[in-house]
Amino acid sequence: MLTFEMNRGRFNFRVAGIAIHRERVLLHRSMAESFWSLPGGRGELMEETTTTLKREMREELESDVQVKRLLWVVENFYHYENRDVHELCFYYLMHFPAASPILEQAEGFIRYDDGQPILFQWHHLHDLREVELYPSFLKKDLRELPAMVIHKVHRDVDH
Repeated sequence: MLTFEMNRGRFNFRVAGIAIHRERVLLHRSMAESFWSLPGGRGELMEETTTTLKREMREELESDVQVKRLLWVVENFYHYENRDVHELCFYYLMHFPAASPILEQAEGFIRYDDGQPILFQWHHLHDLREVELYPSFLKKDLRELPAMVIHKVHRDVDH
């Protein structure tokens, strides 16, 4: 994993996938947390970001995905678990195969990552304002996906 612990905090390199189906976006959260985020994970050294995303979806959801296009490259700064975090994240639009049972999940469902339960759930795009979602820019920007890649610098002070 490309994560570095330092005296001043942590650096994290992450890749996240945005799956939108029937005006809903797939989010996930640790059962130990109250907030939601996009599914994905940390990249490995010498691994392309699209390969990271495909690997993480196979590991977490036991599903292949088609990576469509890069939407955002985000320098994200936040505070988590009593430390400052500097995260660099690549956000990709992705699609599940048409026959994937994940697309038809009406309720939340549990998968495991390194033995830890993770709750996945589809959320309506128009309801995201009411969801505790990080990074917080996603509440608005997921409803208006950019036509070209956008670089963002984002700070969440409430995380």
